[in-house]
Amino acid sequence: MKSSSKSATVLQPARFPWVFFLVLAVVTAIPFGFGKYFELNTKGPFDSGAYVYSAKHILDGAKMGVDEKVTARMGTLLVNMLGVRLFGFSELGPKLVQMCLQITALVFMFVALYRLWGKWAAGLSTFMAAFYLSAPVIAKFGNVKEQYMIAFMVVGVSCYVFRQLGGRWWWTLAAGAVLAWGPMFKQTGLSAIGAVGLFALMQPVFKNGTWKQAGCDVLLLVAGAALSLTPVYLWLAMEKAPFEYYPYAKIIRLVLPVGGERVSAYIAKGRQLVDMKDVAGRVFRYYGILIVPILLALGSIVCSGIRLVSKKAIARDRFVVLFGVWWILDMAFIWISPRSYEQYYLPLNASAAMLGAFVLGAYFSQLKSASFKIPWVVLGGIGVVLMIALSSQVVFGIPKSPHSGTVYKDQTGQTSPRNGYVQRYREVKSNGVGPWESVAAYVNKNTEPEDRIYVWGWYPGVYVQAQRMSASAHAFTSEMHVKPVTRLQEDVEDILAGFRKQPPKYVVDSHKLHFPWNRPVLEVWPVQNRLKIPAWPERSEALPATKAALDQYDATWSRVLTTHPQLKAFGEDEAQRFEAMRPLREFMLEHYVFVRRMGQFSVFRLKSSDSGRETN
Repeated sequence: MKSSSKSATVLQPARFPWVFFLVLAVVTAIPFGFGKYFELNTKGPFDSGAYVYSAKHILDGAKMGVDEKVTARMGTLLVNMLGVRLFGFSELGPKLVQMCLQITALVFMFVALYRLWGKWAAGLSTFMAAFYLSAPVIAKFGNVKEQYMIAFMVVGVSCYVFRQLGGRWWWTLAAGAVLAWGPMFKQTGLSAIGAVGLFALMQPVFKNGTWKQAGCDVLLLVAGAALSLTPVYLWLAMEKAPFEYYPYAKIIRLVLPVGGERVSAYIAKGRQLVDMKDVAGRVFRYYGILIVPILLALGSIVCSGIRLVSKKAIARDRFVVLFGVWWILDMAFIWISPRSYEQYYLPLNASAAMLGAFVLGAYFSQLKSASFKIPWVVLGGIGVVLMIALSSQVVFGIPKSPHSGTVYKDQTGQTSPRNGYVQRYREVKSNGVGPWESVAAYVNKNTEPEDRIYVWGWYPGVYVQAQRMSASAHAFTSEMHVKPVTRLQEDVEDILAGFRKQPPKYVVDSHKLHFPWNRPVLEVWPVQNRLKIPAWPERSEALPATKAALDQYDATWSRVLTTHPQLKAFGEDEAQRFEAMRPLREFMLEHYVFVRRMGQFSVFRLKSSDSGRETN
């Protein structure tokens, strides 16, 4: 596999297949356009709302770690700040930024793969990437940190490919600068960095350069990373942000005496709360849905292995190592977190698309050179039919939940596929309004812009849709069942400190079920028995606003948490967490009145507020 970057053919602009590229752009725009239509017409109740809210608050002058407890990683925060700065306090700006980054990544992907393995391999792989990265079953609602990370990984890897194909040294510098931003959105962005770093060091093994050249490449990658990260570090230093907000903080802690967590409690504690057999079932169900890109990636690895053993490998086969390591790491990193949310499966599709281009390129090369083409045409036809069949559920709907394995059924009990392009189009077109959006609209109508509100649980989208800010620096949380009880107590104290400074006019209790999804909902104010436990009578409204009722409830529920067969296996933690919430319940009892239920949400109003203008 001997080659030289100096002797590699440099792509001439005149040879670029512009007509093919434009036709491909139109075809690829179909799934990509549907994906953007879904995202731009769907409001994000969860992560996206948190990112937008934090961006808005910091742009308004809030101090990170003091006035605003940021949950987003720095890359996600910065692109959301850009989007909010350009388009206001909404998800529109970040989603448009994400769209531009994705388009850029797809263009870089096509050009890199075209230079490696031809236009047909590049075109099919780029289309596949757009199709699966836009698939409703994993794409979520837009403004997704994985999507940002993927764009930077694809562009960074493509830049390094350009350098390896005879490009100038600054392509390596650019690759390092872009790749360094991947983990600023999510730690798994390290997969592309690891793949490029390993590939750079392996070039002397491939007889594609000297160790000196490999060392220079590594230094250029590091220099590029330093150039792109330095402005971020300087800005954070000027903002006096806590060290945990700095990019690569946990990695820095491994080598420098900086206080704080070296291992993520989010992962470590989460793995203690779930059975990994359940996680394995969930992962393999998602793998089944994404079987086409996975099979193409595996096909490329097998094909390159056969060519190597049969001594038919050529210099560009070495790029299978680059894309293969990247894809294998993306596949493996899914297993780190016990949560396995749908968006976790996005990254493997990008690396699989670039890796899968190899086997496609090998096929088209063989088809072109074969003297008798019929067998190859038949093989290609079978492959196309198989890919369409295996990917049809992504279009027409998934028969069962990949998360739980439960078969989807309609109101009549018949199987009813969900989360396909078809179903999501119908949902968006129907323009339905969810209960959380109704809550946001209600709060907006009954408050002034300067009023503060508070939303308990992971529904930060309520703030964005209501266009109101939180009375607490802890504006939202989803880790109440995972973090240590002492941390929850500190959070409650911080929340109450904000309430005492400027009481929220409305408090919204989301009653949201949180990870690990088998604990009773930890509520700001108890409303109903979600687990149907006899010791806790069913209620359709909030408890009577009396101290005696609250004390009776607290005593009964504390006993249930430690004695009921369904709950006592959790140990004392849940009872202690419930007790940690007592000061917040007592504050609610003293200062708030129950207003209404809206779906699963309970809405409370400050007693001293003027209710004369309250509207539905």
